[in-house]
Amino acid sequence: MSEAIHDTENALETSSSRSKIDDEGDGEEDLNATSVTDDELKRIQRKIDLRIMPWICLTYMFMRLNVNTVGNIAIVNTEQKHDIKTQLHLSPSQWAWVISCFYYTYMGIEPFSTLMMKKTSPSFWISRIMVSWGIVACCGAAVQDYGGLITVRTLLGATEGGFFPCILYYLAFWFRPEEITLRICFMLACSAFSGIISGFISYGVAFADDRGHLSGWRWLFIIEGLPPIILGLLTILVLPDYPDSKATANFLTERERHIIKERLYDGAPEKASRTWNTRQAIDVLWNPTFWSFAGIWVGNALGNPTPSFVLPTVIFELGFTNSNISNVLTVPTSVAIFFTLVTCAIMVRKDIWNPFCVAFVLQLINLICCIILMTVKQPIVRYIFILIARSASNTVVNILWPSRVAALRGTTAVGLGIALSNVLSNIDGLIGPLIFSTVYGPSYHVSYSICAGILSVGIVSIVVTGALVGRPVLRISWFHCNSH
Repeated sequence: MSEAIHDTENALETSSSRSKIDDEGDGEEDLNATSVTDDELKRIQRKIDLRIMPWICLTYMFMRLNVNTVGNIAIVNTEQKHDIKTQLHLSPSQWAWVISCFYYTYMGIEPFSTLMMKKTSPSFWISRIMVSWGIVACCGAAVQDYGGLITVRTLLGATEGGFFPCILYYLAFWFRPEEITLRICFMLACSAFSGIISGFISYGVAFADDRGHLSGWRWLFIIEGLPPIILGLLTILVLPDYPDSKATANFLTERERHIIKERLYDGAPEKASRTWNTRQAIDVLWNPTFWSFAGIWVGNALGNPTPSFVLPTVIFELGFTNSNISNVLTVPTSVAIFFTLVTCAIMVRKDIWNPFCVAFVLQLINLICCIILMTVKQPIVRYIFILIARSASNTVVNILWPSRVAALRGTTAVGLGIALSNVLSNIDGLIGPLIFSTVYGPSYHVSYSICAGILSVGIVSIVVTGALVGRPVLRISWFHCNSH
């Protein structure tokens, strides 16, 4: 995976410009007036990628696997009346709260959790998140009633909150925003495989129903809760903390650590900086780009016509398959996300496409899909447009994350800005289950109507934000756009 990143990065170089690294006077190596060639920089970044990117992609894939579990659990063994809703006697409104309660604590703790990564250390804090969420996830197999399920889901949100913004914050210590584009998109694209794995695990678990006197959905909680515990314990040993951390970044030489640190953009987070700076925190909220980006994030979250936590149910209610196959039919949507995200990331990194133009067009596609899903009744056609909408909506925000990071200045600002933006991107967890309540199924005409209206607001936000950051959608061509 890291080789794929660097094959692409190598193709993007247009000149062999040299960067000057000034001596900080640390006394360990005289770097004054020493030039760094492009080949040397690529070699250093390749070493970093080989060390951190495979592990980040793997752990994030299991994080998404866990988040998406509730969607698969909803329909496991439905035909046999051994599904979770039947056994725990859950009404549609209660199931909506089961989904939503996770996001209250998940979103509430994200700003604190993200800044705690800086207060402690990335390897420790990310490890803590993974181990604790794995333990709580396994406890889901023991719930006996609605109250117990609400408790587990609420605790799961509290323990899992902050994982993604911590990863994005962590990468900002190592790379420039424009260099994060491919890396974050590769990570998110790899996480699409969590949908593939989850679909097939759910299919297999259905045949384990009543094995060991446990229902299939209980086995699913256990199977998807154990890997994070193991990976979390290993994270402390595998993940380096910061470029200038000699103890954990010992795979780099002193010169290489200095180069990585000094070439970061002005305002990038630093290990030596204070975790909390009140002035920077105020500036984050005062900056108009915070609110315009918020419109994009919220518009995409609530306007998404294919939220993951109800996708298996929506597919199941199309009526042309059973619950087991419905879980498997979520797999093609994950494959579509992978190819859409990687393609857009490469074109944006090459500076051929303006990321805001990409987001604008993808949201228009989402809007068209909503209109078609409101009017067409043929199950196969509806499934095809669900697939298209799923791949488009999961690319919009992810392709804009580097632009969001680049608009932030300072250690506190970067951490807080990433966390608050991610909170907004998960607001669908609070309201989405109500928008896509099963009372609106199987057509979900009301749901898609609401999504269409919200998407319109999101499209306007993309245009406004593009203008604010110097990448206007309506004036600059898709081609030959300069990065800012």
